[in-house]
Amino acid sequence: MNIKNKKGSVFIISYLVVVVLLGLGSAFAIVSANEARSAERQRRTTLAFNIAEAGIERAMYDLRQDFVTIGSTSWSDGTINTYSIGPNTASFYSIPYASTTLNGGSYAVQLKNVAGQTQHIWIQSVGTFGDETETILVYAKMTNNSPWNNAIFAGAGASGAMVNGNVDIRGSVIVLGSGLTSSDYAIDLGGTAELVGNNYTGLSATLSAKVPALPTTSVGGETVSTLNATLRIKQGKVGLSGSSTVGDANVAGNSVKETVDGSYVTDGFAGTGGTSSVHSDNGWSNAYDLGDTVTFPSLSDAYLSYSTYQSYLKANALVISSAADLAKFASITPNSSFSYSGANGSISMDGSGNMAVSGTVYIDGGTLSMATAGSKKTITYTGSGSLLVTGNVQIDVSLVTSGNSSYPTNVVGIMTPGNIGFNQASSDVMGLFYAEGQIKVEKQTDIMGTIVSNYFDMGTNVPSIYQVPDVINHLPTGLIGNSSSWSISTVSWQKQ
Repeated sequence: MNIKNKKGSVFIISYLVVVVLLGLGSAFAIVSANEARSAERQRRTTLAFNIAEAGIERAMYDLRQDFVTIGSTSWSDGTINTYSIGPNTASFYSIPYASTTLNGGSYAVQLKNVAGQTQHIWIQSVGTFGDETETILVYAKMTNNSPWNNAIFAGAGASGAMVNGNVDIRGSVIVLGSGLTSSDYAIDLGGTAELVGNNYTGLSATLSAKVPALPTTSVGGETVSTLNATLRIKQGKVGLSGSSTVGDANVAGNSVKETVDGSYVTDGFAGTGGTSSVHSDNGWSNAYDLGDTVTFPSLSDAYLSYSTYQSYLKANALVISSAADLAKFASITPNSSFSYSGANGSISMDGSGNMAVSGTVYIDGGTLSMATAGSKKTITYTGSGSLLVTGNVQIDVSLVTSGNSSYPTNVVGIMTPGNIGFNQASSDVMGLFYAEGQIKVEKQTDIMGTIVSNYFDMGTNVPSIYQVPDVINHLPTGLIGNSSSWSISTVSWQKQ
């Protein structure tokens, strides 16, 4: 007899379906709970990270204020924006903030100085929210964007390269390129030119002995000297042809830094070398990063209560204007002998090639020309002073300070609304030079200091320009553009 009652089977199947549904529901509930916990953990992690970033920003603010408001020029002097802390290059030390709570969490900020670098520093910020922590490590540096904190500072432009020729430039370069288009060349170099060398390679032992030793930094575990050099071009391309380069490839085992610290060129690189000739710590694709904070200083700019900076200088200088006196400045040689002094400045030559200068001297209505006298090819100077020449300037003689370690505590600044020329072979020139028109270097001249102009012509004889970093701390009175313009930047950033 067949038994066809299947009620028991239906019950079992229904029971199994219920068990499966309950299992699926439990699994879904577990997954949902895990996802909720994961989402909550991610929320706390994100908040901890954002809080750590807030700590970095607060530290960056205090570090900048230390320079801009307090007037410091070092993060290694034991005080950072009223906090008596540091320095320490071996271990991190805390910024004693009274309160570090933020959005239900908190941050802890520490600093560590960099050996040999008074304006570089490590910042570490740990953000905490609940049981989550996030750590950010930043390497920051402060930069004085004064025109005189460069080897070359170039201003306005027109169609055609503003800096050209075959030249060895060692130190930072800023070119604003006002008036240039993205297809114009701001710089066009060829031959063996090096734009922004980051060391003193090629500098004679005689000149090297007259200037302070370069600061040092660590590259690949090696301590090397560096100019902390950067290239910044606001408008216009950089042409690199022949063997011309920006910096050099790193070479292990020596005592100098070859690569430049940074390259910021909005319109890019061209020429036969192009980007392959750029050796920079941040590559070659970064745009100009200073916005409109840096401008070219003009003698026509208003200053204080004066209609122009030039009129301010004339009112606060020793003014030389008689025809007989102007004739002396139009033909200075090592044999020259004269002495002028007043309440605001002085200048003299002793007939034996020695010049002394102080304060501000205004040469009104004439030119300034320095030339050799037979075998006498050097004028040696002492003192700190600025000369404004209303006419052009021609320096065809070696112009150097006296003795070792003498520059830039002794320093002369020469300014003109016109042009400055250098046309003496194998000469050495130490000083700061400003021409609102053009600076032209026709021969193989070594310039220790800074040149500021709208245009430069470096010729074909490979002149060299060496920035002296300590110059910025010894600018002579009256020099145009001598006020500091500080900016803080992030060199490297990493989440730990």
